[in-house]
Amino acid sequence: MVSAELNRMLVNKFANLREKYLDEVSWQEGDDTGSHTVFGDVLTPYLKECILKDRKQEYQIVFDFIEKLLGLGDEYVDNVVYLSVFESLAYLFEEKAFLRSFLGERCKLALDEVK
Repeated sequence: MVSAELNRMLVNKFANLREKYLDEVSWQEGDDTGSHTVFGDVLTPYLKECILKDRKQEYQIVFDFIEKLLGLGDEYVDNVVYLSVFESLAYLFEEKAFLRSFLGERCKLALDEVK
């Protein structure tokens, strides 16, 4: 999968992130901006905010989306999720152990890999 395709999947799933996404990619390569950048600077801060503000329904939707991405069996997608999402937020899963119960099996494996 290429960055543009993965980035579009993110924006299509989370319309509320569209403005932040456009701000991020407007000064870079547009939709072709690397997904590590997009996920790290758009999705991960949103997920962190949802966790810290205890918006369970929202972070469950994000975790479900990530679980589906990991189910694609795409090495690039896995790399983006592992490094730009779970590695960045691993400390939150240490502080808030209950979060693991919101993860699917693929997400749990990804989190374990980056710890």
